[in-house]
Amino acid sequence: MILACFGDSITEGYMVPEDCSWPSVLERLSKGRIKTLNLGISGETTLDAIKRINEVVSSRPQMVFLEFGINDFFWGFPVESVKENLNTICKTFLDNDIKVILCGFDIKGQPLEKWKLMYKSLAGSYKLPLYEDIFSGLKREEGHFLPDGLHPNEEGYRVMSSRIFEFLKKNFPKLILP
Repeated sequence: MILACFGDSITEGYMVPEDCSWPSVLERLSKGRIKTLNLGISGETTLDAIKRINEVVSSRPQMVFLEFGINDFFWGFPVESVKENLNTICKTFLDNDIKVILCGFDIKGQPLEKWKLMYKSLAGSYKLPLYEDIFSGLKREEGHFLPDGLHPNEEGYRVMSSRIFEFLKKNFPKLILP
């Protein structure tokens, strides 16, 4: 299966070697059952994602792991406009027979209730699997982050990849398991 990992710096693997990003580690964990395309670009917002959507569609993946919204949040974009952008992205992929996994985020100390509800609502409207928090399982006290406190380090990406792989096996066993 070809999985397009479409997102921002968290998907790209900001400040870690390319082979340590979560898409690269996930591909190794799957022992060849998943070929990942790392289509993450640091700093991108959902509006940037719309501009690149044809690139993703033309790569012909069976599935997209859609990880956008963190930069929109930090830039102060209204959650409603982010939902519209994500809706456009999801619809484009689904119209091209590409399965979508929608990914949200949680950052301790940030007011994210409206954002969490937005991801749940959008996932529900399309009946998409929702990976609720890209940072799930990561702990600051265990040293999973770079000094900036937001981006995972190599160990953080290993934890992240393992959790995403378990999610994929649970939700798509026929596509992932031998």
